[in-house]
Amino acid sequence: MLFTVLITLYVLICVSLIVVILLQSGKGSGLSGILGSGGGGQTIFGARAGDMMTKTTTVLAVCFMGFSLVLALLSARQSSSLVGEIEAAGLEMPRSEPLAVVEGSPAPAAPGEAAAPVPPAEE
Repeated sequence: MLFTVLITLYVLICVSLIVVILLQSGKGSGLSGILGSGGGGQTIFGARAGDMMTKTTTVLAVCFMGFSLVLALLSARQSSSLVGEIEAAGLEMPRSEPLAVVEGSPAPAAPGEAAAPVPPAEE
C-alpha cells in the first residue's frame, strides 16, 4: 500500500518536473513560445515567474532524487523471487523431463548445423 502511494507520488513529481522544465525559456523560446506570448512563459505568470520556476524546478528535482532513493531502498527490501515464494508455500517446482527422440524425427544438431534425420530402428 505504501509502495503504491510512493510510486504514484513519484510519477506525479516526474510529470510536474517535465512540465516545469518545458515551460522555462532557455536560449531559444522552447515550449514557452508556443504559449503565445512571444516573450516566453515567464511573463505569462508574472515578473517574478523566473525565480518561481527556478525554485520549483529545484524543489521538484530534490523530491525526485529523494523519492528515487526511497523507492530503491524499499524495492531492494521487498525483492523476492517467484521460486522462493513457491517453496515457502510448500509447493514443488515443476521438473522438466528429458525429451524422447521419436523414430524418424531429426536428431538435435549443434548450433549452425543442419539436423540429421534419425534412422528408423530395425526390428
